[in-house]
Amino acid sequence: MEITRSDRRLLAALQCDARQSVSELARQLGLSRTTVQKRLAQLEASGVIAGYRVKLGDRFVAETLQAYVNIVVEPKYGAPVARALQRMSEVVALYTVSGKIDMVALVRVNTPLELDTALDRIGATEGVRDTESAILLSTRFDRR
Repeated sequence: MEITRSDRRLLAALQCDARQSVSELARQLGLSRTTVQKRLAQLEASGVIAGYRVKLGDRFVAETLQAYVNIVVEPKYGAPVARALQRMSEVVALYTVSGKIDMVALVRVNTPLELDTALDRIGATEGVRDTESAILLSTRFDRR
C-alpha cells in the first residue's frame, strides 16, 4: 500500500490523540468524513495501523523510573535472551540494534531497588555477556 501525504498527516494526528472521532480527524485534516473513514480502514487492513494503545500520562511516567539497558549477547543467544526478557514484566520494550551492542531494553519500575533487581536479572540471563544502563531523566518530546 502506498502511503500518501494525507495518510502521513492522518497517522500523525492519531499519534497525538488516537481517541479523536472520525469527524474530528476529518475537520482537522480538511478531508471528508467518508475519506478519513475509508483511509483508516485501508491503513488498518494493510497493517500500517496495527492497533491503538494507551499513552501513559506525564504524572504516571514521572512517578516511575525508566532506563534504557544496552545488552551485549553471546553469539547464537539472541532468541533465548529475547524470550527471557519478554517474561520480565519490568521490560516494556526490547529492540535489536546494530553496532557494538545487540539489544536495547526499555525498563520501567517504581523504585531504585526494583531497577537494581531488574538489572541484576537481565545481567544474570544466560547468554547476556554485558549490560550498560542509562536512567531517563526527562522527556523533551515524544511523537508516539
